[in-house]
Amino acid sequence: MISIDNDYDMDGSLRKDRAIIKAVPYIALASALAGLVLAFMAAKGEMGSLLLRFCSPFVVGFAGLGVYSFVHRDKGALQESTTALILSAVPLIISLGIIFATSYIMPETIDFLTDLTGSWAAKEVAVLLSIYSLTILMMFTSHGVISTVVAYFRRYTARIYLSLEKIKNDDTDTRRNKISRWVYDVPDIIDVQRIELEPVQSHGRFPRRIMFSLAFSIFALGLSISSYIFLNPIFQSALTIGEAVLITMILTFFMPVLVIPWFITKDTGAKIKSQARDYYLWKGMRKRLYQGFFTVVVFLSLLAISLYMGYDIVRTSYTYAGYVLITAFLSLLYAFIYANYYHRGFKKGIIHDFNEAKMTIAAEKAPDADTE
Repeated sequence: MISIDNDYDMDGSLRKDRAIIKAVPYIALASALAGLVLAFMAAKGEMGSLLLRFCSPFVVGFAGLGVYSFVHRDKGALQESTTALILSAVPLIISLGIIFATSYIMPETIDFLTDLTGSWAAKEVAVLLSIYSLTILMMFTSHGVISTVVAYFRRYTARIYLSLEKIKNDDTDTRRNKISRWVYDVPDIIDVQRIELEPVQSHGRFPRRIMFSLAFSIFALGLSISSYIFLNPIFQSALTIGEAVLITMILTFFMPVLVIPWFITKDTGAKIKSQARDYYLWKGMRKRLYQGFFTVVVFLSLLAISLYMGYDIVRTSYTYAGYVLITAFLSLLYAFIYANYYHRGFKKGIIHDFNEAKMTIAAEKAPDADTE
């Protein structure tokens, strides 16, 4: 049995998870309805405007949930003063970089940012206020999305792990067993004997390895989105720079939904014990979600199409590079918030529930053993 620290607040985590799980369906439904209404109210039918109007309520909804998650967050690995300093300094550095770069390369980006604050502010002030406003929105949206993933998986992951022990690879498998086997891409030749956890040991107070590994994984997946939107000739002709940036930012907001599940599976060290070999579940789960070569293929294919159709390669390159930087910032922000506030409790919660479920199964089998 895997031991966990005594300072894990199980009751507090369960209360927060229950509240989030109860709220998320209503938030998703309200956001979808609001998005449809806003899309139908669009004065013009441009694709960029429709996508923005439909997607924006989801960001607002999960940002609202993020406020609740932020208020009820676990104690961070870093001191709050250090966290506040980091989140305050980074937007300032980004603003200075944008002001310098766009003054020489893409002045229209400045127009996009100043539109967020209005013409009353000077260029430098407008960019600074815009970046800080977007950072605050991204921070709360990050808390909302991450807390949702954590709540659902902390509640159900242990059950899913143990359901794999019942896989027989025949007609007696239940639908839940078949779905679990599909999600983790368990080969048919694997004879499942039992599920064991082999948690990765954390070193130091702040899990830097977790943060940078997660940031890279989100960034790699986000590049496939940026490649499709920024290099796709259809989107290039239909979207303005501002619309493309906002849409890809919104989509990137929800990339952790595809990354964090296999990432925590890897960190808990969940594996199948069989006669042949150990099978680590995170490898199959990651394979299901995305392939590493996919980004390269999409990038090269769409770049070739863009060049063939005569699009400005300089403008395309600058625009794409700008979104790469935005994706990198979002990835680091998500990874920092997850590593600082959620990783420790998330991992302990899954291990705790797994231990409890194992003990319950052992207790149910004990009377049968005594009878024999």
